Amino acid sequence: MRMLKILTAAAIVSSVSFPAFAMDMMMAKKGEMTMMMPDGQMGTMTKMDPKMSAEMMKTAKPMDGCVMMMMGDDGKMYMMNDMKMADGKMACETMMMKK
Repeated sequence: MRMLKILTAAAIVSSVSFPAFAMDMMMAKKGEMTMMMPDGQMGTMTKMDPKMSAEMMKTAKPMDGCVMMMMGDDGKMYMMNDMKMADGKMACETMMMKK
């Protein structure tokens, strides 16, 4: 009986903490800005001024799909849109499954 209580408590804790853990793994949260420099440096601005945020959103556009970033041998950061692979699957889908 005690083991059942422990398992029930563990299930409740897991069901509450896993979604929070998954959200924490996201690159950016609502209202945050993530920046990627051409040399691969990355930064996040967590507290944006509402006026600055509104100004930047004027030229922003939503992502249509997956965007891939890759550091080239030349030390420059490259960006490419998702593409269909030879097997018919999308590149992002294939790479995300290999994690």
